[in-house]
Amino acid sequence: MTIATSVLASRLMVHARLRHIEALVKVRELGSVKRAAQALGLTQPSTTHILHDLERLLDCQLFIRHARGMTPTPIALALLPYARRILESVHACAEVTSAMTTTADSVVRIAAITSAVSGLLTHALQPFSQRHPSIWLNVLETDVREIGELIAQDGIDLALCREPAIVPEGWTFVPLIEDAYVIAAGPLHPLAKRRNLALKTLFKETWILVPSPASPRYAFDQLIEGADANPAVKTVATRSQTILQAFLQQERLITVLPKSMIQHALDRGQLVQLDIALPLYCEPLGMLTPVEGAGAAAIAFSRFLVERLPGLLGRATA
Repeated sequence: MTIATSVLASRLMVHARLRHIEALVKVRELGSVKRAAQALGLTQPSTTHILHDLERLLDCQLFIRHARGMTPTPIALALLPYARRILESVHACAEVTSAMTTTADSVVRIAAITSAVSGLLTHALQPFSQRHPSIWLNVLETDVREIGELIAQDGIDLALCREPAIVPEGWTFVPLIEDAYVIAAGPLHPLAKRRNLALKTLFKETWILVPSPASPRYAFDQLIEGADANPAVKTVATRSQTILQAFLQQERLITVLPKSMIQHALDRGQLVQLDIALPLYCEPLGMLTPVEGAGAAAIAFSRFLVERLPGLLGRATA
């Protein structure tokens, strides 16, 4: 028998508890009621009762019980992303409340891609915080695919990224800094001090790549397209800047990345930019902000980036 959405929603609003959500998530993560109970600080019978209670509220089975543990049903798998977001929201509420009952009187929620973290925020956060000590900045490093979802959920106040193919309705994109693709290597790489390198020289090296569908991988594909080149590629592909940097420092490897993504490592001498101009276009980094309805703190941070960022970047590269 199908239960009306309004009935289910009413049941959850009246009877659901955060323990229900925690139990659902933990049993899925750990694969058994026993381990979930230990993680939650509950007894196994209590955790079993909580799960049964949630199944009764939803009028459906969430897990299939067997000798090896618990297997989630299709309904449980569909509900898990929402359950995790509920728990994340609880922690976010606690963080904001704690901040605003101590030092902060307002909050700016910022989503930023890795390039924006390295190329923009590492230069802007400290001086902005000094100037506005009562504004709490909550930075979420994410990828461009998740930014649209965060905007739709009213989960952020602004985003630092490249201009999306379709700007979300009610938002606008403001370019902040130009960017360029560069070839990066560790400071001890044999090509690190060579000048006027040619692509054919780079194609003799071993590359470590960012996996598709990411812009650095498309840039690599553009470089080798039509060049009759088949360079060696490391059998590791990652979006993690930490892993990329570690491999580049430890092995004779090169990679192609937006300069902004590794600007912090270049500034500190942890990586080097090889001396070659690439025939590639890299979109500028900028800021997505709502056309109207932004809070005073978000407006202050946006204005700071537009007005002060060029000077901050100039001092950093001087």
